[in-house]
Amino acid sequence: MTSVETKPSPVPRDTGESGEEPEATPPPRRRRTVLRRILAAVVVFCVLAAGGVFAWLRISQASTMDEARTSALDAGKRYAIAIATYDYRNPTANLDEVVSHSTDKFAADYRNASQSLTELIKQYQATSQGTVLDAAVTASDETHAVVLAFVDQTITNTSLKDPRVDRSRMRLHLVKSGDDWRLDEINLL
Repeated sequence: MTSVETKPSPVPRDTGESGEEPEATPPPRRRRTVLRRILAAVVVFCVLAAGGVFAWLRISQASTMDEARTSALDAGKRYAIAIATYDYRNPTANLDEVVSHSTDKFAADYRNASQSLTELIKQYQATSQGTVLDAAVTASDETHAVVLAFVDQTITNTSLKDPRVDRSRMRLHLVKSGDDWRLDEINLL
């Protein structure tokens, strides 16, 4: 048998008081590389999170705008029909309908302008049935909308032998009030 000699280590190891070897600390260069990777991961996570939040906000805003446009279009169609429809047997019914969905200023203006028309409707026993052929929102934001409506009015009165169809275009300016759209201005084109 041969014996193996062990040579003592030229550098003594410090085993500390417990007799255990201390943990090896990574060299400074390796530690910086690890820190850079962690920092890069945190930055990538933050960028992705910010992008996700931004996308969610844009989708939410687009959905809100779509809902506003749809409700403005529906309101504009209803108001165009109410403006174009009347009956001498109850000439203020549609006038009251329009006024009830108007801003205060427009309601007062519309009521004043309609007084003489109401007398003519009674005098000639006139009726009109409005029909929206087509309508579109031409401008909008969350609180204002402009609806362009193509309207046919089928009119009868004592001075007409046969019913007459009048075609008109209306530009209705709407203002959001709570959950409702209110008429603020009407232009006949």
